[in-house]
Amino acid sequence: MKAYFGSIQELSFEISKLINHKNIYMVFDQNTLEYLNTFESVITQNIKYLIIPSGEENKTLDNVTKIWDFLNLNHAKSGDYLLIVGGGMTGDLAGFAASTFKRGIKFILFPSTLLSMVDSSIGGKTGFNYNFIKNNIGTLSYPEAVFYDVNFLNTLPKNHIISGLSEVYKHSIIGDRTLWDYLKSNSRQLDYNYIIERSHNLKSKIVDIDPHENNIRKKLNFGHTVGHAIESFFLNEKQPLLHGFAIAKGMIIESFIAKKEKILNDDDYQEIRNILSKYFSSYIDFKIKTNSLIRLMKFDKKNTSEKINFSLPKSIGVVSINYEIELKKVESYLLEFYEND
Repeated sequence: MKAYFGSIQELSFEISKLINHKNIYMVFDQNTLEYLNTFESVITQNIKYLIIPSGEENKTLDNVTKIWDFLNLNHAKSGDYLLIVGGGMTGDLAGFAASTFKRGIKFILFPSTLLSMVDSSIGGKTGFNYNFIKNNIGTLSYPEAVFYDVNFLNTLPKNHIISGLSEVYKHSIIGDRTLWDYLKSNSRQLDYNYIIERSHNLKSKIVDIDPHENNIRKKLNFGHTVGHAIESFFLNEKQPLLHGFAIAKGMIIESFIAKKEKILNDDDYQEIRNILSKYFSSYIDFKIKTNSLIRLMKFDKKNTSEKINFSLPKSIGVVSINYEIELKKVESYLLEFYEND
C-alpha cells in the first residue's frame, strides 16, 4: 500500500498517475462533500459521486447497498477506481463495498478525520456493524493508496480530534515510548504531521509482518476487547459513542486488568490511568454494568465462552498478546475497577 503525505493540490501528480485513464467514482460523507471542488481541480476525468451519511449509526448494510447500487447504476467495472473521502466509518463501509462489488474494484482512501488517519486507513480492515455488534461483517482488503492531508482536520469538531488521539496513545503504549513521552509533553500543541506519520509507520510495520492477525498484529487490539464492548453497548442503546472514547476507557480498564494479573507494575498503570483520564476526562465519565460488558465481549471472535483473550501492556511501549483470562476473573476485575472509578 502506497502512502502519501501532503495536500491534495500538492499531490495532484501522484493522484493523476494512479488513476490515469480510469473511470472514477467517489464516495463522500456529508462532512467532506465541500472538498468536491478540490478534487475536480486535480482530476481530469468526469467524476460521478455519492454522498452517504456519517456517524457510526450509519455503518449499516443499507448504506453498503446504496454504494453497490450507485456503482451498478453507473456500470462500474473491475478496472475502475472508487475514491473514498471521509472518516473511519466512511472508509470502512465504502472499502467493504468496493472489495465485494464485482469481486473487488480498486479503491483509494482520503481519510478526513484524525482517527481514520492514524488507525482505520491502515491495515485493510473493512466492514459494517450488524445486529448491533461492531464490525460484525467485513473483509481484509487493502487500498491502492492512502493520501494524508492534514488540512481536512481544520474543519473537525474538537471532540473528534480528541477521539482520534486515543489511537495515537494506544500506538505509543504498545510500541513507541518516544511517542508517549512526546504526547505527555506536548498535549496542548501537537504536530499532527508528526503523530500521523509516526502512527502510520508503527502500524504499517506491524501489518506488513502479520497481515492476517495471526501474531504480532494482535498488539493493535489493546484497549479494543473492552473498548468494542463499550462501543457496542452504546450502539445498542442508540446513543453512539465516538470510537476513540470507547477505546480510551478500554485502555484504562485493560491496564487495570494487566496490573491485577501482575504483568504491569503499579507505577506504569497509574501513569497510563492518570494521563488518559486527564486527557479524555468528561468524554469517558460513564459506567456500564459488568454483565453487559461481559455479554458483549463474548461476541468478540477472539474469545470463548469460558475465557477472554486480551492484548495487555507489560510496560509503556511493550505489550503481551494472546493473554487469556477466565471469564469469572475478568468479571471480578471489572467490578473492582468500577468500585474505584
